[in-house]
Amino acid sequence: MRRSGFTLIELMVAMVVGLTVITSVYSLGSAMSRQFYEEQRVAIAQGTSRVAIMELRRDISRAGLYGSPNASLESTCDTVAPTLPQLGGGTGPMGAFQYYADEDLTVLDPNSLNSNVHADRLRILTSLYLSDQLLVHSTSTDGTVIVLQTGNQAYRRTFSWGQVAGPFTSGAAPNYLTGALDWNSAWSGETASWKGIAQKGARAFQTGSVLHIETPEGRHFFRSVFGKMGNTQDEVRIQIDTNFPLPVGTACLPGAAEGATIAPLQWVEYAVVDPFATGTGDVGADFMDWESIFFIDTSPGNPALSLRDAGASSFEAPNRVLVRRAIDAATGDVRLNSTQVVAEFVTNFEVSFLLDTTSGTAAPTLDPSTGSSAESDVNANPQQVRAVIIELGIRSPLEDPTVTYGAVSDAGTRFEVDDGQTGSARVRQVRIEIPVMNVARRNL
Repeated sequence: MRRSGFTLIELMVAMVVGLTVITSVYSLGSAMSRQFYEEQRVAIAQGTSRVAIMELRRDISRAGLYGSPNASLESTCDTVAPTLPQLGGGTGPMGAFQYYADEDLTVLDPNSLNSNVHADRLRILTSLYLSDQLLVHSTSTDGTVIVLQTGNQAYRRTFSWGQVAGPFTSGAAPNYLTGALDWNSAWSGETASWKGIAQKGARAFQTGSVLHIETPEGRHFFRSVFGKMGNTQDEVRIQIDTNFPLPVGTACLPGAAEGATIAPLQWVEYAVVDPFATGTGDVGADFMDWESIFFIDTSPGNPALSLRDAGASSFEAPNRVLVRRAIDAATGDVRLNSTQVVAEFVTNFEVSFLLDTTSGTAAPTLDPSTGSSAESDVNANPQQVRAVIIELGIRSPLEDPTVTYGAVSDAGTRFEVDDGQTGSARVRQVRIEIPVMNVARRNL
């Protein structure tokens, strides 16, 4: 009688076949997993780029809205032309743009590991919060207080409809309209009525904003918001800098400025920063101070967060972020609590311009300007800008050992974060040209 079963050879063949199938399935699954995470990283980078470009396009396309491409060229009776502070000291024309080539390049690429990358800085003066010009009811006899007209739709859209501004007194949360914004409990009594200050109006007329006042005769005046005067008959009364009163009752500003239009302008800046920077000044100190949350040192230099294995790091390589923040038009300082992150893991932020070098004449000529030449042209003549070209690069958080880096051939597609690690980070580039119609229409 023959016994049933498997011989040793049959068992060994079956095991080899099984191991081969398992290995094949594992390899296929591993490859699919790597491909999935790679596509996920690409999608995140592309999504971040699109969101950042949308933010940039919104601000740049509104440059000069209800303001002026260059206030020094406007018809006015002021003996001194309005100016804005510039980086490094001094002042420049109060215009739609200021530009500084590679101002933050040492922040973006401190060891100069990557060629052909840029980290420019761009400042824009525009009406961020309002789509209306308001009307002036009257001014004080000394020209330091402006009273807004209440009987029009623009006023109601600004100060009546929408979300109320929220708490104004210290201790309440969120109390985002206290502190440097200089809005206080004097506004709280108005929030209950239809004439109460709304969030949009409070942000638009915050202290440090620029007021553009245009008379029916076509004269332009630019003043800084200094604060809010006491409430009278539920009227919004804005105090301007007392050192520069309006010339009310003169040929330049007849009567009490009745019928003049007024628009609050904000000055915003795009810059590449190190979120762990501890400096002061225009960068600000620890605006992402994670230690206060986690009670650990989260800086990239902490050895506990740098577990390197075969040329890879468990900690996301040093992150450089593109931020958008409000700038005080009088001092050039970053406004408190105004910084927001637009994009993380930035590898390139390049700004270039199309300039109408014969602006104001009958034969305009467009000049594509980049780098230091554009810096001097734009800062001296912001009214010549016809379009702004933005090139933004976003990388994957970690370097991939399988992705080699060539400083010349791979520029723009790969970024070397740390030359002590193997491989490089993948980069997704976005380029967009944004026309500046509000500046072009004036053709100063």
